[in-house]
Amino acid sequence: MKKIYLLGFRGTSFQAIEYKQESALIRAGHVGFAFEDEPDFIFGFHPTPEAVEAAGGEEAAIELLKENEPLDGALQADRAIFVRAFDLHQGGARTEVWQITLELTDTEYEHVRAQAFQWYTEKIVFTYAFPKRGQPPLPDRDNCATFPRRLALPLPEPTGQLTRYSLILEAQGTRWKPKGR
Repeated sequence: MKKIYLLGFRGTSFQAIEYKQESALIRAGHVGFAFEDEPDFIFGFHPTPEAVEAAGGEEAAIELLKENEPLDGALQADRAIFVRAFDLHQGGARTEVWQITLELTDTEYEHVRAQAFQWYTEKIVFTYAFPKRGQPPLPDRDNCATFPRRLALPLPEPTGQLTRYSLILEAQGTRWKPKGR
C-alpha cells in the first residue's frame, strides 16, 4: 500500500483586517494533496493566474466566486501556501494545517500520481467554483476540497465547505509541519 496525504487548513477569513494583505488562499483556507514519494510537493487546485488576471485581480476574482461565478482552475504547486499557513498559525492565526493519510494499492497510487502530474504539467483547466452552502457540489465544478474526487480519491467531507472539512481533518488527522521545523 502507498500513501497520499490530504492537507488542509481553515482560512483567516476575508473579514480579518490583520490578514488583508495575505493571499486569497490563506484567507479562504485551502486543501491540497501530496504523494509519499514526494511529500514536499503539494498540489492544490485553484483559479489559474490567467483567470484571476482576466477577472480584474485577486479581489475581483474572490467577489465573482462569492457570487457563484466559476473561474478556470488548474492543479498548481502550493507548498508555499501551506508553509505560510503553518507560519501564521505559529503566530496565533487559526490556520493550523492538518493532514490525513489515504492508503491506495500500488497500482491505484501510480495511476492517481501519473494523472495528477499529467494535469499539472499540461496545465489542464477544470471549472473552479466556491460551493453553495447546504448544497452538494455540482459534478462539473470543484474547489480545492472537492477536486480530489476527480482522481477517484475519497473525500472526508463531500460539500467542499472548508470550515467543515477542517474540523474533520482535525478530528481524524494529524498536525502537519514543514520538513525541518
